[in-house]
Amino acid sequence: MKKWIKIIITIVLLAGVGYWLYEKYKPKPELPVEIPPPITFDVTQETMTQTIQVKGKSVYTDQTDVFAPYASSIKQWHVKSGDQVKKGDILFTLDTTAQQTEVQQLESDLEKARLDYELNQVSVEQAGMTETLGVTEEERKKAFVEREGKRLTSELSQKALVLKEQEIQKKKEVMSKAVVYASASGIFQMNDEDSKTRAVTEGQVIGSITNTSKLKFMTIVGEEEMFRLKVGMPVQVRMTAQKDLEFTGKVSKVSKFARKSTDTDLKQASQFDVVIDLKPDAKMFGGVSLEGDIETTRKDKATVVSSIAVMRDQTEPYVLLDKGNGQTEPLTIKAGMESGDKTEVLSGLKPGDVVVIP
Repeated sequence: MKKWIKIIITIVLLAGVGYWLYEKYKPKPELPVEIPPPITFDVTQETMTQTIQVKGKSVYTDQTDVFAPYASSIKQWHVKSGDQVKKGDILFTLDTTAQQTEVQQLESDLEKARLDYELNQVSVEQAGMTETLGVTEEERKKAFVEREGKRLTSELSQKALVLKEQEIQKKKEVMSKAVVYASASGIFQMNDEDSKTRAVTEGQVIGSITNTSKLKFMTIVGEEEMFRLKVGMPVQVRMTAQKDLEFTGKVSKVSKFARKSTDTDLKQASQFDVVIDLKPDAKMFGGVSLEGDIETTRKDKATVVSSIAVMRDQTEPYVLLDKGNGQTEPLTIKAGMESGDKTEVLSGLKPGDVVVIP
């Protein structure tokens, strides 16, 4: 009896182990495959633009040089380098000591020349009153020569007086320029700090006045971009160091001549200078690195769709139009300009349509 009990227990244990192994290793039924929903894109109406990206620097372009009107030394400075000045402000005063001495000497010479001229005139008049014509032809010729000599001497003396007067006038005009005024408004910058004490020569550039409200964005473009640019195109500008600061400008010049560094090297692509006028802004300074987007094309109220929804594996581009209830229809379109991740649709779709990527 005990033997049969052992056999039954063994069979039960084997059956239990077998069932456990079956349940663990039996093939599991495959789960139903979930089909992901299609990706859809709305067809919209918006403004599309095409741009050319450029890099360069800001440059002050309105600078007025300050010259020394005559050779002298600077007697007094009325401004410092870096000061803001207005048109008409006094910048500096030149020493006039040497010029005053010259004028005094010239005036003394002029006075003496006038006295000599007047004495000569008296002598000529007296000679005319007592002049004898002479008896012989030789005597008459001699009298004529003397008379003409005195007349010519008088005329030369009179012209010399006029020249001396003119010379004095010119010296005085020079002296009147001793006070040098600002011919424009802006920041005055001295060329050399030593100018405060040292002598200057006539026409020497002492400094300059920079109009900080007039800035230009100087950049360079390749020959392909050059043909797309026109004067007047709007530009969105950013500082390279502070991209959160945005500025605006317009293209004011597109050079028609390649830069000399590229026009002689046949292997190097030609480059052209482009000038962009910046709108005045207190946050903009000269000499900083800039980036800009020049708007070359703009189209308002364009029908637009995402570029990844446009398929081009056939002769003409097409999209899958969403017909609803999971139904789609291939639809040929006519594509226009592209900008970023958007494509303009010239025909085939209208705003409000929905396209699908399977």
